[in-house]
Amino acid sequence: MDLGAGRLRISLMVVLCVLVMWLGACGGGADAYDEIQYQVEYEVVYEATEPEPELEPEPELEPEPYYIPHGYIAVGHIKFMNDNLYGRTPFTYREKEAAMWIVEVLLDMGYAEEDVYVQEFDWPSVAGQARRWFGRQWSDIQGMRGDALIRAGQLSQNVILTVPGQSESEGFIIVGAHYDTIPVPGASDNASGTALLLESAQRMLHQDNYHTIVYVFFGAEEPGLFGAYYFLNSLSDAQQSNIIMMINADVLFEGPYMIFGAGYVPAQYWWDYLPEGMPHWGYVSNWWAENIEPRSNDVTVKVDEIAAELKAAHSVNLIRNPYFVLVGSDHWIFAWEGHTVVNLLGLHRAADRGFFVDSGFTARVVHTPQDDFNYINARWPGKIETNMRYFSIFLEEMLLAKYE
Repeated sequence: MDLGAGRLRISLMVVLCVLVMWLGACGGGADAYDEIQYQVEYEVVYEATEPEPELEPEPELEPEPYYIPHGYIAVGHIKFMNDNLYGRTPFTYREKEAAMWIVEVLLDMGYAEEDVYVQEFDWPSVAGQARRWFGRQWSDIQGMRGDALIRAGQLSQNVILTVPGQSESEGFIIVGAHYDTIPVPGASDNASGTALLLESAQRMLHQDNYHTIVYVFFGAEEPGLFGAYYFLNSLSDAQQSNIIMMINADVLFEGPYMIFGAGYVPAQYWWDYLPEGMPHWGYVSNWWAENIEPRSNDVTVKVDEIAAELKAAHSVNLIRNPYFVLVGSDHWIFAWEGHTVVNLLGLHRAADRGFFVDSGFTARVVHTPQDDFNYINARWPGKIETNMRYFSIFLEEMLLAKYE
């Protein structure tokens, strides 16, 4: 017998026995091994091929207005009106198109249809005012239309939004701006005021205003303040007696200086002491500026305080000048009846007499083809954004204040 070969066979048998015993301990032979191997392989394959659950993308939500910097919303509206609603001349279909756009914007904000009212008026209903004060004839209106078509029925319109307040009193604040133009884009005169009101209305959806606010987007301002005239005369005597003040926004970025005139003049002083035979309303307004002094009351004192706080907090060029109550725009209609008014406008320093008597301020582009968003933005970068921001803050603070 070969002992070496025998030891080799014994070693192989020992190894084989150990292997058999190990398999038996794991569950009984080759069949158990196959099962274990299958389970492991199956688990690996399953983990590798299981698809990830598909998640629906979260909708992109518009930020709430109170998270958006003041003025930002208004600048967007100005750009849209400038580029898409230019030449909004009075009593034309283009003016009506702008009015319908304003309605759509208000409804898209979340206001109900019953909150928004389109108040139509025709030329015969304002012709007496036109002749008495501005010397206008219908032929003058037709001459202002540019290439726009005059509406059938000689119609214009105001758009009115009412935002109820927390107060139980009947008092309310009117905020107005005209949206019509001469045949130019009308960015400053007066997409600026229209856009300021639209931004303010959107922000008021998320505010607790004490007094009821009535936003009025006036039509047909350019030929004679006709929309404002018709609106005020549509109010009852009781409603007129409950007007706390009328805030007017017109030409807000003719220059970097933000000006407000707050005051009132008793009704009789506008007309009773006016010399007869004044040939034109321009002469009349100059006489008023030289002979009438706007007065103050509790409302104007509060407005002055708000302006002072804003100026101190932001170092803004917000200038108080009560005589700008006497500058012509839609607030005149209310001032003539003795109502308290606040007139907002942005002007440039004047080298001569200026835009308004000896105020020292003037306009740059009003009633010219340069009253265009793109021109103004390129010529005076940042002016539109700055003015709209601080006028927006100022207006909001005035509307949220409580007036006795």
